[in-house]
Amino acid sequence: MKRFLKSRAFIAILGTILPAAADAADLVPITLINDIPFTTVKVGNASARLMIDSGGSLGISMPETMAKTSGSVTLLDSTSKFRDLHGQVYEVRNLVAKEVVIGATRLDPVEGRVHVQWGGAPEGPDAELTKARQAGAIGLAAFGNRPVMFDYRLGNLAIYAPGEDPWARRQEWQTLRLGYGKEGPSVVFVVNGKPLKFVLDTGTPVNLVNAENLAVASIACRKPASGKPDCDPRSLGNVQDSDGHSLGELKAERVKLDGAPFDGLLGAPFFHEHRVLFDLPEHRLLISPPDVKRGAM
Repeated sequence: MKRFLKSRAFIAILGTILPAAADAADLVPITLINDIPFTTVKVGNASARLMIDSGGSLGISMPETMAKTSGSVTLLDSTSKFRDLHGQVYEVRNLVAKEVVIGATRLDPVEGRVHVQWGGAPEGPDAELTKARQAGAIGLAAFGNRPVMFDYRLGNLAIYAPGEDPWARRQEWQTLRLGYGKEGPSVVFVVNGKPLKFVLDTGTPVNLVNAENLAVASIACRKPASGKPDCDPRSLGNVQDSDGHSLGELKAERVKLDGAPFDGLLGAPFFHEHRVLFDLPEHRLLISPPDVKRGAM
């Protein structure tokens, strides 16, 4: 009888250990500056706090001085051109970074480019965010086939091992098909019956939508002759995924995104309301149910 009880106790303990081990991840602290995430990245002998920028197809960008002092970065003769949202075109030198470490995770060699301060400095040249962005950035491409999850409330980035499946324990979360191209990771949301492509961009402090691509029915706020509008002009109503599942209310600033290959950006408000898990190799995105304590989208 004692042996039986001990066996049952062992099985119970094992049952509490195995699920936790199956969902193990390297939890890396992130710092939010004006709602933009930063984390410490080591490259060979060099270390810096880089912005985590999920928008675009960036691997890593760093100043040439960091590349040279690292002892593990190869500066290539080739260059890359890219354009920011303001239409400014940049041409910078390409590089390959080895010995890239985030938290306890050592990444495979990461392709990237010499850093340039794209997007200007809307906060001002002396602002904390402007200075922080000068150190460089790291993107989702750097993680290769590792799933990663952003949790702004707890202030961490969870990095999973290649081939690990963190989805089974999150069956109440919503799974979306994740696209990935030069513009970055994207999902399709249906807004008032019209499918719109949104890029998930941790480098954007707000949600944005191209006002010209919205259906007329989505412009629901009346403009009285005096007083405040009768609703939030940012509200796009209750949106759905491409399979018709409700994703709740989405709020976004209505702007013009002339020539952009997408209809909107999901920035800091979206990441504050949801934990967001990217699995690029499997082309899927998992988002937690909205948490009202995190604030509205």
